Amino acid sequence: MKPAAQFRYSVNTNIFKNKLTLPEIVEICRQAGADGIEWGLGSLENAPDEAREMQKLTREAGLEVMGFINAGQMWKTDLIRQWSAAVADCGGATLRVAHPWFAWDYQESLHQPDNYMELVRRSAQAIRSLAELSKEYHIRYVLETHSGSVAADPWAVRHLMADIDPSAVGAIYDPANTLLEGFIRPRGACELMGPHLAYVHAKNLIFVPTSIHASVDTPRRQHWKMQRTFLDQGMVDFVEVFFALKCGNYQGWISLEEFVTTDYVREISEGIAFLKQCAAAAPGEPQPPFKAFNQW
Repeated sequence: MKPAAQFRYSVNTNIFKNKLTLPEIVEICRQAGADGIEWGLGSLENAPDEAREMQKLTREAGLEVMGFINAGQMWKTDLIRQWSAAVADCGGATLRVAHPWFAWDYQESLHQPDNYMELVRRSAQAIRSLAELSKEYHIRYVLETHSGSVAADPWAVRHLMADIDPSAVGAIYDPANTLLEGFIRPRGACELMGPHLAYVHAKNLIFVPTSIHASVDTPRRQHWKMQRTFLDQGMVDFVEVFFALKCGNYQGWISLEEFVTTDYVREISEGIAFLKQCAAAAPGEPQPPFKAFNQW
């Protein structure tokens, strides 16, 4: 039997930007029982001082800087060098970079002149450059499985990073994002990404119908929007997610993001408690009786 997986829980701070001070954010995370913080950086100009302050406050609270996010477009090597220098000595093993955007929806795809495969080619080239920068700055660069982007799904991650050192470049698995684009059963997603799975984002979504589009020239089409909801109320089944993580031999950070209320301490603490329950309930490997789906 495999040893029990170890998970730690952090808080993504992007939702707090321009709302709370850095000390207020740290205090929320501390009171909520988080183990660390995934810090969202502001401007590049302020990033060095901001990162140092984030590191100082986080450590003083007895927490860990899980990583930094909001760095620039990954194919702009000189820009990524500046972001890397800003955080290299400030704790946090990871820096999230932006990968090429393709299309969020039909309207964006309709007006997107770039060919998808050309963006994939450029992305692969940029990832090779990141792997070299990682040797210099000792940072693990990460891309997020984000709908609309080139690496929206685990297959794209696998394709782009197959020959790349996973300690240099990895991916954030966001199972809620893959509901919007690139969904694969969580176990398949984790096994596909393998050691390139850097950490996990935890949020939940539901889809609600909005308008129905119809005109003389076009057929009737139902429009939908996503709506954030509590971790235990959305379409993502986190017991299945933790089962997938265990099957993929993942141990590490789960970072909560995009909260529903402004009672942050309560929502985060309840979210962490819920995720721990899901982790405890999830089996560590496939369970008998096994089904013979495939005959080889």
